[in-house]
Amino acid sequence: MDVVFDGVGGTTLQRSWNVLKPRGRMVTIAADSEETQDERTKAAFFIVGPNQQQLIEIARLLDRGDLKACVDGVVPLAQASAAYFGTAGRKRGRGKEVITLIEEPTD
Repeated sequence: MDVVFDGVGGTTLQRSWNVLKPRGRMVTIAADSEETQDERTKAAFFIVGPNQQQLIEIARLLDRGDLKACVDGVVPLAQASAAYFGTAGRKRGRGKEVITLIEEPTD
C-alpha cells in the first residue's frame, strides 16, 4: 500500500507496517500512539481536527477514483456493534466494515 490510515492502534497498527511499500506512509490517529516510544509511530501520529475543505477534496478524489477505500463489507446500523467486535459473520479481508444508515432492499 502507498498509504495506510490507522484509526485503531495497538496490534492493528503494528501489523499495518508490513503492508506498506518501501516509501509508503503510515498515518495513525489512535490515542495510544500519542505516548509511544516507537519512533515510526511517533512520526505517523497526528491529532485530528475537522477541516471541511480537506474533506471535500477527499470526496472529490474518491468520486474520481484517484483514491480508493478498501471495504470488506457493508452492514446495517443494527449490526454496528457486531461489526465492531468482529462477530457480524463477515469475512475479514483487507478493508473495513462500513456501517450504512439506509437499509438495502432485499430481493
